[in-house]
Amino acid sequence: MKIPEDVKNKLSDGTCVICCNEFVVCMTNDYPRLSNASALFEIDREGKDVIFRHIIIDDPNNPLTVEYEVDVDFVKQISDKKELTILFVDSNFNEESRFRITFSNEEIKIMRKEIGLGT
Repeated sequence: MKIPEDVKNKLSDGTCVICCNEFVVCMTNDYPRLSNASALFEIDREGKDVIFRHIIIDDPNNPLTVEYEVDVDFVKQISDKKELTILFVDSNFNEESRFRITFSNEEIKIMRKEIGLGT
C-alpha cells in the first residue's frame, strides 16, 4: 500500500490519521498481536471534531487503543462498506500489521448521527 505524501506529513510516532477516505494509518511500534482480536468502538466529540476510538483487546491486560479524527467523507465511505482497515506502520512507513474492524448496524447509525449524516 502506497501512503500519500500528505498523509505521511501528518503522521508522527503514536498518531493515527485517515487516509484516502477508506482506511486509517497508525505510526507505532505497538500493533495488534492477534488479527482476530475483538475491538470496542467509541465516539467522542471535542468541540466540532469527531473522534473515533477502537480498543483492540489483543491482550486483556494491555489493550491497544487507536484514536483518530474523522470527517463526513470518511464516515460515508466506511458506513457504506461497514468495515475499516487499520494499517500499522513503522517510522519509515513500512507496513507492520493490518487490522480489520467490522461495524454493526447500530454502530453505523451512531457514527452517521454524530457526524451529521442522519441514519
